Amino acid sequence: MGSREMKDTAVVAPKEKEVFWHDIEMQQMDGFWYIESYMKPIAAFKSGFQPRSDDILLTSIPKTGATWLMALCHNILHPDVDENEDALTKMNPHELVPTLDALFLADQIQELLLQTGRTSRVFHTHVPYNCLPEAVKNSGCKIVHVARNPKDTLVSMWHFYHVLFKSDASPNARFPLERVVESFCNGVVPYGPFYEHVVEYWEESKKRPQEVLFLKYEELCRDPKGQVRKLASFLGKPFSQDEDQGDAELEKVLWRSSIGRLQNLEVNKNGIWELPNVPKSTFFRKGTVGDWKNNLTPDMAQRIDEMTRLKLEGTGLSLDDF
Repeated sequence: MGSREMKDTAVVAPKEKEVFWHDIEMQQMDGFWYIESYMKPIAAFKSGFQPRSDDILLTSIPKTGATWLMALCHNILHPDVDENEDALTKMNPHELVPTLDALFLADQIQELLLQTGRTSRVFHTHVPYNCLPEAVKNSGCKIVHVARNPKDTLVSMWHFYHVLFKSDASPNARFPLERVVESFCNGVVPYGPFYEHVVEYWEESKKRPQEVLFLKYEELCRDPKGQVRKLASFLGKPFSQDEDQGDAELEKVLWRSSIGRLQNLEVNKNGIWELPNVPKSTFFRKGTVGDWKNNLTPDMAQRIDEMTRLKLEGTGLSLDDF
């Protein structure tokens, strides 16, 4: 079945409407919120995507570290590339690791899936676990989820959508932070509610640790060597057991994938990621842990902290910064 046919026949579940941050129209499907234009593409992804058992699927709610994860996985899977042939110097990570939501939106999924030369296909999606195709859940493919502290996620998302919607006003004028925090805590953000989205992947990682890996952005920042070693082993590409050689391989992956290096590459300073028409530079703002302190008031932070305690109680999951 062609991608356009799948898009046209996909059934979108009953939904409610909401306005994200009082400006962007959202709709609800299966308990999660999506920007309106993504409803049919995501339903088509859920009903029509056919995975392979050796696929690798990177998952995240927006603005939690997917760009870095894409680069890390690409470099782990392609360790011997000469510096002059490094694809990351020519393409943004989002171009190297296609986001399935965007591919279905642009009706380009079929031509991509016909590219069968790769030993392992690596894709990305923002959809929650319950919206993944059943074929994905039962395929045995690897799923890597990256999560981030909710306060930093919210602030990063706030800046991103301000740039994306090309407002001349300041972020706080276009999307007042008080409304943003309230909307976030009410769950009305793209691919949210945030907590339900994260907890679904966390629970699956505990049930199926050989197939689902749960990473925290803050732990990647605090212990990049340890976390990337774990990621490489999960992907079936562990570093050499020889200590010196293994350390050299790890250091190369970390350097080639570093946000500092990526944001200074010419390919990421200019140009547009055509799916879905996003300036490449928007994927590299700060990436620092604790940036929320420069934006949220104490009352806003407390509101989010209270929601975090409530939503994560009993899960065994902590999403604190450090």
